Amino acid sequence: MKKGFTLSEVLITLGIVGTVAVLTIPAVMKDYRNRMYVSALQKTYSQIANATQAIMSDEHVDNFYETRAGVMTSCTNPNDGVCEQGLGYFLNHYFEAVKTNCGQNANNLCVAGLGADAYKTISGANAGAIGNNYCIQTAKGAAICGFHNLNNSTTSLAVDVNGQEGPNITGRDVFVMDIKTDGSIVDYGAGNQVGVIGCQASHCSTDGAGSIYDITCGCLNNVMEAGWKIEY
Repeated sequence: MKKGFTLSEVLITLGIVGTVAVLTIPAVMKDYRNRMYVSALQKTYSQIANATQAIMSDEHVDNFYETRAGVMTSCTNPNDGVCEQGLGYFLNHYFEAVKTNCGQNANNLCVAGLGADAYKTISGANAGAIGNNYCIQTAKGAAICGFHNLNNSTTSLAVDVNGQEGPNITGRDVFVMDIKTDGSIVDYGAGNQVGVIGCQASHCSTDGAGSIYDITCGCLNNVMEAGWKIEY
């Protein structure tokens, strides 16, 4: 009666297990990381949506752009988080910020960097920086930056869900969005009008052109349409 395995059988089994591990572990790790990014995105998205409704309630208006947040940022002391209006005021007062004005100051960054190679596209091309506007870092580690577009009177936000930590790739841990007049949050390119959803989800898989906002638009829609999953 055979009571055990021979050395060759053990080695063959170990070889098979090793091969399976090599083929499956990278995919498992990628899925795990993607789920982490989406979880952080969903939490930050909810924070932003709650904050827009809070300031509208506090100021007794039904239009986000009638609040002091819905205009150009004006700060008497941005380094200390003293902003009287605009996105700076909104981010400093309606979020639990552990860093303020941390997008342009090289000694106080909460984003990946300031150069063209700070962020990458899904395919590895340079996507640019998000920190050339007012930014904060939340207590959860996310960096939120943005600007008020005078051309269409819209406040747009770029969110790096884990701040300076990698991979700093558009559509992975970096997403962009617009604030509607009713305070709802939608993908970039929508403007402030209710009923427009912004860039199509299919745009997310391309490199795009222009600023990191243009390159990344569509990724939020893609994730939301997939039931809060990264499937690209």
